[in-house]
Amino acid sequence: MSGLVCAGALLTGLVGCTAAPLAPRGAPAPLSNPIPLGGTDARSGELETERRAFLGTWDLATLEVAPPGATARVPVKASGTLVYDEFSNLTIDAHTTDAAAPVAAREASILSFKGRAVLDVAKRELKLMNLTGNVNPDEVLSPERRRRYEFGDGTLTLSSFDDQGQVTSVAVWRRR
Repeated sequence: MSGLVCAGALLTGLVGCTAAPLAPRGAPAPLSNPIPLGGTDARSGELETERRAFLGTWDLATLEVAPPGATARVPVKASGTLVYDEFSNLTIDAHTTDAAAPVAAREASILSFKGRAVLDVAKRELKLMNLTGNVNPDEVLSPERRRRYEFGDGTLTLSSFDDQGQVTSVAVWRRR
């Protein structure tokens, strides 16, 4: 009799230990086990490469804006820094007294913004999310607008454009 009980227990144990996965294929990874950057997905490799290119501190080299109703951009005298960290956090500190700058930008001695930069590698666009700052970001940075980015020889060019595709500002940043 004890042989039957042992055989039954062994059979039950073997049935419970199947070789099949516990979750169906394609199920998301558990939140406690995040997938690191640089995985096997080609798109994740492209995103990681772009994020690494942004990484660091940048100084504002030139700034041009298109005043409301104007089609041509005008240069704005401004100084500033842009910092992008390994977690996609973006910090911008800038200063201007130029009359061509937006009014909100001239009202604060230093503009300071922090938020997340979401990259769209295929379009080479950046979207600012969850911005906070010492002035209204809507009045200065137009966070709802998309920005096209381009890397040059030690430079980062961010071009902001509106819904019609018109470029409203161009900022060139130089890597520190």
